[in-house]
Amino acid sequence: MALISDNDPIYELLDKWHDDDEYEKILEKVDEIPMEERSNKLWFRKISALNNLKRYDEAREEIAKLSPRCTETADIGRLFYMMGYIYDQKNCEFKAIECYRRRAEIDPSWDECDEWVSDSLGYAKKDMDRAYNAFSRFFPDYAEKTQNAAEKKTVEEPDILPYISAMGSSFMSSNLGVKLPLDQPFFKCSEEDKPKVVSFLTDRMHITDLKSLQQDFGRNRLAPLTSNILHIIETGEEPPLDKLNAQQLTHYEASKLLLGKMKEFIPEGGLAAWDYSDMLAIARFMYSVDMLTNTEIMQTYLFANDECKRLFKSWEEFTHSLTIGAFYNAFTRDTSYNINQSAKFAINVGLFCMQTYPGIKWLG
Repeated sequence: MALISDNDPIYELLDKWHDDDEYEKILEKVDEIPMEERSNKLWFRKISALNNLKRYDEAREEIAKLSPRCTETADIGRLFYMMGYIYDQKNCEFKAIECYRRRAEIDPSWDECDEWVSDSLGYAKKDMDRAYNAFSRFFPDYAEKTQNAAEKKTVEEPDILPYISAMGSSFMSSNLGVKLPLDQPFFKCSEEDKPKVVSFLTDRMHITDLKSLQQDFGRNRLAPLTSNILHIIETGEEPPLDKLNAQQLTHYEASKLLLGKMKEFIPEGGLAAWDYSDMLAIARFMYSVDMLTNTEIMQTYLFANDECKRLFKSWEEFTHSLTIGAFYNAFTRDTSYNINQSAKFAINVGLFCMQTYPGIKWLG
């Protein structure tokens, strides 16, 4: 059967229901039409109605179904616009900005991009102000509680290294159901747990030996990227941005907003704490299943020890770096630029440090 024409009288009815805010009627009418007769235009009306009803997850499902059918520039651009709208409603403003810019890349005739980007950026700045206020309250509270802890535990090197790895290992442990003890730097997994740890490292993380661990560390470090952006913020020497695509430009602007707002909380060592926590956690899991030798784990420990001692003067500095690193990592990699969700996660990281590590004596 043929697709319903874009000039079919049904659109007059759908337009009336839209103007009267009767979106459920639009859904019912579209769903009455067999799939083989639905045009892209009709499908877009269904997605729009779902968005207006705030049923965003369902709207995303419909976009995923429609996407393979969209081959015309206008339709592909509209998909990006609708995804941008959904991200805006879910407080993922920079992901929305990326979608709006991608529509403009595909369809240069769309002249509303700057307006949508400006609106989303305004909301993002308000969310970042709220995050700043949360960290402004948290860090002084952290300092007071750790300094005045009733029962201080003193941990000295090399025993501090498992503590440095604790944040990274806690996430891996939640996936694996295998916990790395803080008081056992050279912990070995049970034979029963070994297969799932090996599978996690090799299949999910693509790490099999010391070389691949080093490569992963080199690829995924936050410190170099964020240090470059902090330098740009400090000097005002903006790099050329005209050759960046929508995704690259949005990532840069999102990073710059977060780091510019949080710079007073970032120690001289930058956000390297997140990198070393993650790397040490992976190394400890590798050693626990014999993927690293005794010599290799000691080399890794010594490297992390020297670098952390060089970069951070105290456990409190390390915690500042780890907490803001958690914020940046979640914001740019895990939450589609959701500032509120990422800030809550980072505060929980800081609380974890506050509750677990009072009184730690720093390295050497």
